[in-house]
Amino acid sequence: MVKIDSSNFMRAVYTEGYGTPDKLVVGTFPKPVIGPGEILISVKAAGVAFHDGLQLAGKHQIKHEMPYVPGMEIAGEILELGDEVFDLKIGTRVMALHQGNAWGEFAKANKGQVWALPNSVDFVSAAAISMAYTTAYCGLYWEGKVKEGDTVLITGASGAVGLAAVDIAKTLGAKVIAVASSQKRIAIAQEYGADSCINYSRVPIKETVAELTGGKGADVAFDPVMGFLYPDILSSLGWGGRHVIIGFAGGEIPQIPSNRLLIKNRSALGVVLSYYRYKRPALMRETVGTLFKWYQEGRIRPHIAKTGPLEMARDFLNGVMQRKLIGRAILKL
Repeated sequence: MVKIDSSNFMRAVYTEGYGTPDKLVVGTFPKPVIGPGEILISVKAAGVAFHDGLQLAGKHQIKHEMPYVPGMEIAGEILELGDEVFDLKIGTRVMALHQGNAWGEFAKANKGQVWALPNSVDFVSAAAISMAYTTAYCGLYWEGKVKEGDTVLITGASGAVGLAAVDIAKTLGAKVIAVASSQKRIAIAQEYGADSCINYSRVPIKETVAELTGGKGADVAFDPVMGFLYPDILSSLGWGGRHVIIGFAGGEIPQIPSNRLLIKNRSALGVVLSYYRYKRPALMRETVGTLFKWYQEGRIRPHIAKTGPLEMARDFLNGVMQRKLIGRAILKL
């Protein structure tokens, strides 16, 4: 194993137990120790996301031993290589994903979850792309089979994943109908190319989609919200429509009425990025490569809500969980 920094500790954001963002503290924490097949990264940027809040609250499928450092989205430079890592070099700029440990000076990741960054992709943008954009691409392209000319209905269209879906769907040549809860959020979706927008606090979703599509309905629904919006989203799908379920930001996990899938030959598809990360790594590499290419060509542009030091983690996560931030908040080191 090749080593550069022999320090055993680092500055990090951590928690001693599950709870709200107010439990987060900034202090000294043990530096990650890597094993075979793992990589130690000097963190330059890390995303603050809704899933981090769910993990902190103990409401996510990923659980942690306490204390732990939150954060899954990492961008930085390789500092150490574990045994059995042959295709990366110390000093390489990378984007990475891990189950936690991003909000500190150093983070570790499995070699299969680390991707070299092109020089033209900055660390902040890479952290914003890492989870939100890869999830949106996998949901729209691999699962939703979105193609040029399709109509895509996107809920939570001003959240980090929803806004990424607007960006990607437009790049794929689709017509986008964005669903959001306020005119401010709709304005952001329009800025990212949404062809039509629905403020669900003012107008009914089902009837508005029918009007916008001439009664045809949407080809694909990209849905990170579910909750009380779900019945109208499902009803807004046309014949053969695909409902791509990304998450449950709406809080409620609704039951899917199978008869409403059957009567119009619709399908409901669950999407979790872990499937691509661990079971379909070739598709994940292709996804990352495509997104980097599009970024370099100026075809996608992650929306950065705020950037700040580790000390801002608590405020950023509170803002995310209270739906006060639009896009992705990024910690910079």
